[in-house]
Amino acid sequence: MALSPANGHTTEHYRVMQIFLPFAAAYLLSYVMRSVNAVLSEPLTAELGLSASQLGLLSGAYLLTFAAMQIPLGALLDRKGPRNIELILLTLAILGCVISALAVNFFWLWVGRALIGLGVSACLMASYKAYRICFAAERQSSLASLMLMVGSLGALIATVPVELALPLIGWRGIFWLTAGLFVLSTLALLWWLPPLPDPEPNHRPFWRDTWVGVKEVFAHREIQRLIPFATFIHGGFLAVQGLWMGPWFRVVDGKSSSDAAFALLVLGVVVMFSHMAMSYVGTRFKDWGWSLDRVLQVGSLLLLLLTAAAVLDLWNHSVLGWSLMVTATCITGVGYAKASLAFPVSMAGRASTTINFIVFVGAFAMQWGLGLIVDWMTTLQMSEAQGLRIAFLFWVACQGFALAWLVLLPRQREKD
Repeated sequence: MALSPANGHTTEHYRVMQIFLPFAAAYLLSYVMRSVNAVLSEPLTAELGLSASQLGLLSGAYLLTFAAMQIPLGALLDRKGPRNIELILLTLAILGCVISALAVNFFWLWVGRALIGLGVSACLMASYKAYRICFAAERQSSLASLMLMVGSLGALIATVPVELALPLIGWRGIFWLTAGLFVLSTLALLWWLPPLPDPEPNHRPFWRDTWVGVKEVFAHREIQRLIPFATFIHGGFLAVQGLWMGPWFRVVDGKSSSDAAFALLVLGVVVMFSHMAMSYVGTRFKDWGWSLDRVLQVGSLLLLLLTAAAVLDLWNHSVLGWSLMVTATCITGVGYAKASLAFPVSMAGRASTTINFIVFVGAFAMQWGLGLIVDWMTTLQMSEAQGLRIAFLFWVACQGFALAWLVLLPRQREKD
């Protein structure tokens, strides 16, 4: 049963929090699980004797099942509603945490990790679907950015707090604790979340409806305009944040491992507050006469310029330069809002999950591609630091392409 304010006066702010908080709690935990292997890799390797390739496969299991679920997930959200689908999937995340906590070899760790990825695959998209059916268009970018801020907080929790907890409860304890927290987030969805509008009736066969919906989404001009943005700007940032910023600080800047970890923590805090700021100004774009399209273009240009300045060290202070760069990544939530608003409410789930699928495929491709560039440069007798700088300049060029595509490809229709 949903709670009511003590004074009996239901405000719009209270209603937003009542819908936002249950989804945000689950998404925070999902982001902790996405990032936690970076800290757990050492004790996992020590106890179970994992090789480097097994560690890579273990981390990839989450992303593999997460990305694969995005295509059917959109139709499920549109047909069954965000609460029902998230509740079902979160049970798989709980099971995955339990299996991981009990695992005695690589196989069961992989199974647990894959189930966690499958189970949390709706945490962000279910919230976006709920916001789309409950709130006005001008609130969408603000709520999307607020969710990404919560994700940034989850990434921070997966670093120093988890490392401090390891000596006390061990890596198995981390999974038991997370399983319990997932149970609490499931109960919040059951008891705190108010009733949501019922989905529109849809009697078409599920898989036919799924593929027809995917084709319709990809055929839409607004989605086509967002593909390079999702791949190279959003996906590229996830690749850089999730892997390549660490080597940059250690190899290019010559920082120690502890100093590099602190620099990454600083960037994570800046990302979190940037999304918080975007959630505040997101409701004011309409008052200012700014369409989401304009916000995306200006934000993408700013991100490109700040990335180039950081790569070329124009600020003469690496952490400052990269901190300025990540402030502009707050525009990534606007991409989700724009995709959702390009379609009627009945298609909002499929629109958001399609963009999410593209983002994660882009993150895979950029993470691998930047590494290939670094390896190629070293075969040409360049240093690893030079290779990293060239790889990051390639990312700048990809951002330029995405921005040009967004500006030059004509819009299909005005929905902002």
